[in-house]
Amino acid sequence: MEAHYIGESKKRCQEAGLQANQLPFPRNRLHVHELLERKHKFAEAISVMDFFSDKTTKLLEGTPILITLTDDLGYIISFFGNESIRESAAQLGIQEGIRFIERDMGTNVVDMALQHKMPVELLGTDHFHTHLHTTACYCVPFDFADIGGLTGTVSMMTLLDFHSKFALPLLINMVDSMEREMVLRRKNRNQNILNHMTLNTVNNGIIIADKTGSIIEFNQLIEKVTQRKREDVIGTSVLTIDLFAPYMLGVLNHGDRIENRECTLPSSSNKRMTCLLDAIPIVDDNQEIIGAYLQIRDITDRTMLEQQIIMYEKFSAIGKLAAGIAHEIRNPLTSVMGFIQLLREKKPNADITARYLEIVFNELLDLKKMVSDFVLMAKPSSPEKKEHVLQKVIEDTVQFMTSEANLKNAILTTNLCASLILISIDANQIKQVLINLIQNAFEAMPEGGGEVEIRLTPNVDEHCVEISISDNGVGISEKQINEIFNPFFTTKENGLGLGLSICYRIIESHNGNIHIKSNAEHGTQFIVSLPLAYDIQNDH
Repeated sequence: MEAHYIGESKKRCQEAGLQANQLPFPRNRLHVHELLERKHKFAEAISVMDFFSDKTTKLLEGTPILITLTDDLGYIISFFGNESIRESAAQLGIQEGIRFIERDMGTNVVDMALQHKMPVELLGTDHFHTHLHTTACYCVPFDFADIGGLTGTVSMMTLLDFHSKFALPLLINMVDSMEREMVLRRKNRNQNILNHMTLNTVNNGIIIADKTGSIIEFNQLIEKVTQRKREDVIGTSVLTIDLFAPYMLGVLNHGDRIENRECTLPSSSNKRMTCLLDAIPIVDDNQEIIGAYLQIRDITDRTMLEQQIIMYEKFSAIGKLAAGIAHEIRNPLTSVMGFIQLLREKKPNADITARYLEIVFNELLDLKKMVSDFVLMAKPSSPEKKEHVLQKVIEDTVQFMTSEANLKNAILTTNLCASLILISIDANQIKQVLINLIQNAFEAMPEGGGEVEIRLTPNVDEHCVEISISDNGVGISEKQINEIFNPFFTTKENGLGLGLSICYRIIESHNGNIHIKSNAEHGTQFIVSLPLAYDIQNDH
C-alpha cells in the first residue's frame, strides 16, 4: 500500500476524533438475524474459506493467524484462527457482525481494500491505533461474479514478528483458490471423474486427489503399500502419503505427467514390490487441472524374470572376459619370462642386465595397470556422492584438458546452460568419465585441427541432465557402436579396450546412461544422462 494512502487515512482518523492510544470501538454491528442472513448468503464461501484456512494454519503451525471473511460493506461474516489470536482479536473488539470502517476502527486493511479495490498490507505503525502496532494485517478484495455475485474481502492478521513478504501473495493465492474451488463444487465434477476411472483393478493401485491436494479416492492395493486405511486418508492432504506426495504435488502444482516410472515399494510380508508408476493431471473441458490421478502397476514377477536372464548373461560374459584377460596377460608374461630366462642362462654384463630388468619392470607396470583397469571395470568403487554444481565439475575438467588440446592442435569449447544445476554425484568419477571421452574425441581427429564441444542441457521431459561430448573426427561404424562398451573392444592400435567399459559402469552406478550418435561426415557424439528427479526411496 502506497504511503500517501496510509497518511491520508490517519489524517481522517484524527479529524474524526479517534484517539490512537485508545482501543478501537466498533459502533456499527449487525443484528443477530442480519448476521445469520449474511452467513446463509456466504455459506459456500465460508465453507471453502474454512477449508483453506485450516490447511494454511496447519502449514504454518506455530504461527498465530486470524483469517476473516467480510461482505462488501466490511461487516465480518466469519473468521478462522487459533484460540490465542482469537482472544487477542476479541480484546481489540474484532468479532463477527462488527463493521471494519475507518471512522470507527481507524486505519485498517478491510476498509482500505474495499475503498481502493486492491490487496492491502499494513505493518505495525501503519495502523492508526497503537494497540495494533505489534500486528501485521493483509487483505484481498474479491468479486466472485460467476458464483452468485458474491463480493467482499478475505483478510489475515498475525503478529508483526511473524510478518513475511510472502504473506500477501499467499492470501491472494488463497482467494483465487477459493473461487476455483467454489466453481468446482458447483460443477460437481467429482462424480464424473470417478465414473471414468476403474479403481479396484486387481494389479493396479490408485490415488485420486482434487486440485487442492485433498485425497478423494484410495484403493485396496494402495492400502497394502502404504499400510493406511482408506477411511483414514479420504479428505486428507496428499502430503500425508510420503511415498507418493512428490508425484501428486508435481502434477497439481506444475502439470507434470509421469508415465511408466519404475520404482520399488514396500509390500506385505516385509517384501519389496517393483512397480510402474503413472501420475497424470485430471483436466476439465477447458484443460484446467482439477485434480491428479496416480496409478501403480505391479511388475515384480516380470522384474524377477529379467534379473534371472541378466544373471545368465553375466555368467556368459564372465567366460568371455576370462578369455580376454588370458589373452592380454599372456603377451607381457611371455616377455617377462623370456628376459628372466636370458638373465638366468646368459648372465649378461651389468648394462645389459639393467636394460633387461627395465624392460621387465615396464611390462609388469603395464600388466598392473591392466589388472587395475579390469577390477575397476568389473566392480567399480561405490560412488561417494555429494552435491556439486555440474557446470563447475565440467569447467574444472575442461581446464585440466586444455593443455592436451593444445598439444593435439584441437579446439576445446563448452556450451553450458545458464541455470546452475545442483546434482548429487561423485565428482572424481564423473571427471574420470569426461576425461576419457574427451581423450577419445582428440584421438578421433588424427590430423589435428578439429573441434571438441562439451554441451550441458537439462532434459525436463526425462527428468535428467545431459552432457554431450562431440567431435568432428572420422566417426564410428554402426557395428563398432554396438560393441564399443564391451570389455577389451578397441579400435586403437595400442588400446586395451577397458576405458569405455569403465565409463559405462561409472555412469550406471550413478543411475544414468550413456549412448552414442555417429556418422562419417559429422563425427561422433557421446551423450551422458544423469538423473535429476526425486524418486521413491532413492531406488532409481
